[in-house]
Amino acid sequence: MRYAHCIIWEICNGAIPEGYEVDHRDTVRHHNRIENLRLATKSQNQFNRGKSKNNKSGYKGVSWSSQKQKWRAAIRINNSSKHLGYFDDVIAAAICYDTAAKAMHGDFYHVASGLSA
Repeated sequence: MRYAHCIIWEICNGAIPEGYEVDHRDTVRHHNRIENLRLATKSQNQFNRGKSKNNKSGYKGVSWSSQKQKWRAAIRINNSSKHLGYFDDVIAAAICYDTAAKAMHGDFYHVASGLSA
């Protein structure tokens, strides 16, 4: 099956190079304007995702540690989780995650928390 955003990319820019995908800058799958599309590796495309459906904190990269009784911020890098810290306040944990994500993911950074870093 061919996706509309891939077809649009190829009409405007030619073939998608091996090892790349077409990413939506704004993360909205049906926004297929060419200026909203860009090439990305699979890893870069994952950086641009929002929080998971089973997220309980309301913020990407933030979870509750029942052992520490604090909010934990963590980010995924090269298929492993990197601990960023424990926080009394969920907002502080979300800001920590957003700051790390912006530094590590560059143009593919996506503020899923609703906060700005």
